[in-house]
Amino acid sequence: VTLLADVVAVNQKAHSVKLRGPEGRMVDLKVPDPEQLKLVKKGDQVQAVYTEALALKVEPAQASTGK
Repeated sequence: VTLLADVVAVNQKAHSVKLRGPEGRMVDLKVPDPEQLKLVKKGDQVQAVYTEALALKVEPAQASTGK
């Protein structure tokens, strides 16, 4: 996912930023490079690229007893 977002918070200890996307959705992203994290501050607008994943398990339903 690529998005243009506003920086809501920067957490130097956790190496992360909290971003608000164009539809108001909030996302916390890890920033592995501490030097890049130093360049970002609250109120900045950034372009972020990240991957979303979804895990799902499908199982057959239990047979009903008909009572």
